[in-house]
Amino acid sequence: MRSGLGRISLLPGEFVGWAIGAGGAELAAVVILGSRSPLLLLIAPIGGIGLVFAARRPLLALVIMVVAEVTNASGVLATRTGIPIFQATVLLGVLAVGLALREPQARSRFNGWTWVCIALLVVYLATQGVATLGSDDMSVSVDAMYRYTVDLLFTALLILLVQITARPWTVAAAVVVSFAVLSVLTAIDQFVFGGAQDFGGFSVVTEASGALTTTLRYGGPLPDSNFWGRHLIMGLPLAAALLTKALRAGCRIRSGWWVGMLLAQLAGIYLTQSRGTFMAAGLAMVVWFLASESSVRKWGLASLPLALLMLAVPGVGNRLEAVVYDITHTSTDMHVDPSVLGRLAAQEEAWMMWQQRPLFGWGPHTFPGEVWRFAGLVATAVREPTNAPHNVYLELLAESGVFGLAGWLVMIVGFVTVVVLRIISRPLASERVLAAAVCAAIIGWSIASIGLHLTYLRTLGVMLALAAALAPAWPVPGEAVRTLMRGVGVWATALVLGLAVGWVCLLFESKPAVQANQSVTLDPVGPRYGWYAYALDIRSRAEFLPTFALLLHDPNSAVVLNADPVRGLLIFTATGDGLDQARDQIQLAIGHADSQLHTMVGYEQYSLQPVGSMRVSPTSSHPPEASVIAAGSGVGTAVLTGLALSSLYGHRRRSDDRQHVLTAEGALR
Repeated sequence: MRSGLGRISLLPGEFVGWAIGAGGAELAAVVILGSRSPLLLLIAPIGGIGLVFAARRPLLALVIMVVAEVTNASGVLATRTGIPIFQATVLLGVLAVGLALREPQARSRFNGWTWVCIALLVVYLATQGVATLGSDDMSVSVDAMYRYTVDLLFTALLILLVQITARPWTVAAAVVVSFAVLSVLTAIDQFVFGGAQDFGGFSVVTEASGALTTTLRYGGPLPDSNFWGRHLIMGLPLAAALLTKALRAGCRIRSGWWVGMLLAQLAGIYLTQSRGTFMAAGLAMVVWFLASESSVRKWGLASLPLALLMLAVPGVGNRLEAVVYDITHTSTDMHVDPSVLGRLAAQEEAWMMWQQRPLFGWGPHTFPGEVWRFAGLVATAVREPTNAPHNVYLELLAESGVFGLAGWLVMIVGFVTVVVLRIISRPLASERVLAAAVCAAIIGWSIASIGLHLTYLRTLGVMLALAAALAPAWPVPGEAVRTLMRGVGVWATALVLGLAVGWVCLLFESKPAVQANQSVTLDPVGPRYGWYAYALDIRSRAEFLPTFALLLHDPNSAVVLNADPVRGLLIFTATGDGLDQARDQIQLAIGHADSQLHTMVGYEQYSLQPVGSMRVSPTSSHPPEASVIAAGSGVGTAVLTGLALSSLYGHRRRSDDRQHVLTAEGALR
């Protein structure tokens, strides 16, 4: 491509390529569609010409692939038109790479980082392959391996193209604009059409409503708002980086444009009404501020009051407060958001699966088929167990064991390390804010995945490709590696010391105790005819047991009474200094409940019947404020230790540099 890798003008042999592309596309359409869709048969040659046109321009091909992926165009349009968009983008990527490699300029842009990054993808894929060998359902795992292979092949094509073109800012802009446009569509759908206009499937109102939501929940081009939120988390720091670049260039028009893109994504994040998205987005921006240079960190500190003000927005702060309550009260579903219960139950099932097969798991994508084994064994019971673990890391543990999780961590940590090395080796470069944004995007995605399972891997692949594009010079400067190792050592030491201090603080405030649990049920009293079957069916009436739990609980007792309507149980839990104290507390609470039951409904309707024997386990008790004190002490210790050690190393390094300068000057004299 003598006219350049990013040029749009006609290239030599262009018309011949168009003819070949049009003929090939028409032939493929006839073979795949036959005569079912005459319109697509007419459009196919135009698509073939466009494919060839884009394939000979790597930057255009890269942008098309990125936009098609982050907007989920294949998922939205393929079901409506029958056009295999994803397959077309993969073909476009293969052709673009193949054609570009004819040029020495393109080949010269590959270096050791290119193959290191592709090797990181292969490591993860290999661990999944090992887990597949021992899968409990071989056919399901083989299908999953095929999807993983295709997704990682797509990511590898992006890595090659983004290095061939050397235009990471353009890729970041394509991601941000795509997310912003879709966010604007969801805002128009909410505030103009009231959720009635889906814009061809790109503004989907999800079925899940959620607790305390203030708007409809929008998934953009995805069926689930939580996964759409995880996408937008990655776009937010990229928009901030593009805005920073425009501000430094002094261009008001571009600055205003990127401010609009940033605000549009914030609106899209709000319309997901996803609490996990809110928290992960905030943490991603914190990572971006910290990884950027000092001038950006000052702006981040100045914007802290604005960030705190966002907590006052209806549907943000109150929902975050509610999720804390839900997580700390998961033993009963009387007041807990059912979605939180479902997620925690799925995570407990995944954890139990891993405990049975810790090394290599049950096989990729076998969790949905194994739910029935574990749904009745975990502590959190739900009526309709979910078929996904809602946690990427527990999913990897359950399906591919420690081996699979290690492969995933090697891949993610490896790409983050590549970006961090770039920041260390060139701390004053203009691309630092973009490198920090890519790092924040990957970390933000990883944080959001604590509550979501692994899907839409190719969108994460766009960020991984950007990380590869921002790799430092090859070979890696030795000083950058030493600085990274010192930083890892400093903060690892700080983390260990912080954990130790927090644990010691909690240990001093804790004392040995015994926890006792006794399950009872409500058994109908009287002859078994007429209304008896209805009275016995206490599990189908979801409000029945929670209502009795409220009425039978003694407000003056320390015993906790929880309802499990799924299993038909009332569970008494007491914590005492010893076995006798805990047992006596439960017996008194059950006696009070039995007396209260007879007072309310008499002696001819229900009686309390124990289910199994009392379960006793050792535990520890501490004041409610002890956990807060321990956490604060641990975090404070870790932060202060990390800053102090970093300052010490920095002082020693400056002293060594001055000594080297003095030595050199003395030698010259």
